[in-house]
Amino acid sequence: MTDASSDLDAVAARSSGALMTRRTLLAGTAAGVLAGCASPFEPERAENAFPPIGEFVETSKGLVHAWRAGPSDPALAARTPVVLIHGASGNLRDFTYGIAPRIAETRPVIAVDRPGFGYTDRPEGAEHPSIQAAMLREAAIRLGAERPHVLGHSYGAAVSMAWAVEAPGNIAGVVPVSGVTMPYGGLGRVFSALGISGVVTWAYTQYLKSIAEDGGVERFLARVFRPQSPPPGYAAYVGAPLALRESTLQANSRDLQQINSALFDLAPRYGELSVPAEIVHGSADFIEPDGQAIPLKGALPQARLTLLPNVGHMAHHVAPDVLIAALDRLDAADRA
Repeated sequence: MTDASSDLDAVAARSSGALMTRRTLLAGTAAGVLAGCASPFEPERAENAFPPIGEFVETSKGLVHAWRAGPSDPALAARTPVVLIHGASGNLRDFTYGIAPRIAETRPVIAVDRPGFGYTDRPEGAEHPSIQAAMLREAAIRLGAERPHVLGHSYGAAVSMAWAVEAPGNIAGVVPVSGVTMPYGGLGRVFSALGISGVVTWAYTQYLKSIAEDGGVERFLARVFRPQSPPPGYAAYVGAPLALRESTLQANSRDLQQINSALFDLAPRYGELSVPAEIVHGSADFIEPDGQAIPLKGALPQARLTLLPNVGHMAHHVAPDVLIAALDRLDAADRA
């Protein structure tokens, strides 16, 4: 049932020279924003420091901000594309820092901002992962990805599973990574692992606001990555101040408030799926695999589960080659 990675050093994230150059240029401006002016009431300053890096796709539910890339080789460009969906408090930069350009070397890839995050509009009802999935699916189709593999990290994994449940004809394979995909017994352990006082989403929102006041972005990221550490330049590149805008704080809070009830809707339908699935989870993730990845595997008999020993929540940064191999296996499973 479980495949463990035996050589995590060999799958450490590889950065291209172009990416490192961009991160270096951003570092001075970004560090200033992180250090002293990322107030949740100063969206313009955050957006000036971290402008859109993709394109805007019009959908029936609003605009979706998407970054896309792919190989120039026609044979590779014809491979099944991948859609990347980020987690709570994030944006598509979490993927474009490293793994998205890696994937783009061998197949088309689209990274998206979830509704209400980064630069994607927030439609009515977007606190349910199915609404988010429908909006992002429409954007992907407009970008030519009618039947992609969908990789979702953390909260984004719930969106990827909603995509599979609601539109199995528009997905070739699903990759939940460090995911919240099963109804959760309580968020208290998650908040505790992040160093947040309290067990309700109000406390999480207040904590994120306090980051702007005490220079705690680096400390927060350190907790999210542990037992690993954020890679060099990540804090300066990822655009954390975008998550501190009041509208994004509200979107994040509503998502977290509703995720459990949404998963009680979705999880009973997982057994209907025949979509190939690759589940990847770190054994040291504060979102414990015993409560998420392992029961998800039980609900998806066709899925493959890879548990990464001593890896925390950010498996896509620690083990990108594991995820790329999973996508390759999905190609084979889809052809079978």
